[in-house]
Amino acid sequence: MKTHRFLDGTSTMLGELTSAEKDFLKTLKRMAKDSSYFDVYRFALGPGSPALQGKNHVDKAIVQTPLYRVAEDIATRAGIDQGLILAPEHEDKRELAKDIDEPLSVPQAADVIGMTRIAAYKAIKEGRLPHVKVGNVLLVKKADAEEYRRAREAGGRGGTGRRPNKTASIR
Repeated sequence: MKTHRFLDGTSTMLGELTSAEKDFLKTLKRMAKDSSYFDVYRFALGPGSPALQGKNHVDKAIVQTPLYRVAEDIATRAGIDQGLILAPEHEDKRELAKDIDEPLSVPQAADVIGMTRIAAYKAIKEGRLPHVKVGNVLLVKKADAEEYRRAREAGGRGGTGRRPNKTASIR
């Protein structure tokens, strides 16, 4: 890992990183493949991260270091891959998301409903949980998540069993 290419196409040299910092980035890249975005982000930029240089906060000097910038980029890519962060090629659709009443990410909707993130994605895939797709990101209206929770409480696992046809896509 001698250079890193960022999402915006620029790159940075990593030759001056210590072996511990290079190991940190390798671990982060492995995590990005099979861990949740939130875990990746916490490891990349949370308290105790080598990217913070022993500090528990971010300042202008830290943000400009290659280690911080690469760690942030890897975490952002994990968020994009998991559909939690809008990919740069869909940036023009950001305005469209503003028209959605109280949008929630799928993990946030899962918390509202009282189910796991995986179960929420399954409910979306099966058409039981209405959602809106904006670019690469799936959003659930808070009202739909609350309705799904009420239906589950009233009728068990799958709610009413009906398949709401409220799925929309904004591409």
